[in-house]
Amino acid sequence: MQVVRSKRVYEGRVINLRVDTVEAHNGEYDLEVVEHSGAVVVIAQPAPDEIVLVRQHRHAIGADTWEVCAGGIDPGETPEAAAIRELREETGFRARSIERLWSAYSAPGFCNELLHFYHTDSYDIGAAEPDAEEEIEIATFPLERVLEMIERDELRDAKTQIAVMWALRRTSTNS
Repeated sequence: MQVVRSKRVYEGRVINLRVDTVEAHNGEYDLEVVEHSGAVVVIAQPAPDEIVLVRQHRHAIGADTWEVCAGGIDPGETPEAAAIRELREETGFRARSIERLWSAYSAPGFCNELLHFYHTDSYDIGAAEPDAEEEIEIATFPLERVLEMIERDELRDAKTQIAVMWALRRTSTNS
C-alpha cells in the first residue's frame, strides 16, 4: 500500500486529522488517520494489591470514569518526563522512581497514538495540580475490587483494564 496524496483536514489541541489516499492492489481509496503526539499511562501502587485511580468526566462518552493516571506528551517532552508530570498533576504524587514497562498503540486501525506504560510504587504525596478543565477525584482501590468493576462492565477504559491485569499478574507472580 502506497500513499498517493495526503490532506490535513483538521488541526486541534489534542489531535489532528488527515485523509490519506492510498493505492492498493484493488485500486485507490481514502483512509482517515487521527494524529496524536502520544500519551503515558502510570500504574501507581501504594501496596502490591492496590492501585490508584482518578475519576474524571469524559465528554466523548458523556460519563465519569475511573482510570489510571494518564495524559499526553507535550512537545519536546520525553515519555518518562510526561509520566512523572502527569502523576504529579493528576494525583499530587511525586515519583521517587518510575519504571518503564512497554508501549502499545491505542487504536492502530485509525490512530497513531502510542501509549507508554510506566509503574511506580515509590512516591511522596503532595497536592494535585490538575489542568484548568480537569475535575479529578483520586482514590486507592484493592485490585480485586477493580477487577470486579471490570467484570461487571462498570470500568470500560481499556488502558486501565490493561494496567489492572498487569498489576494482578505482577501480584500473583510475586507471591
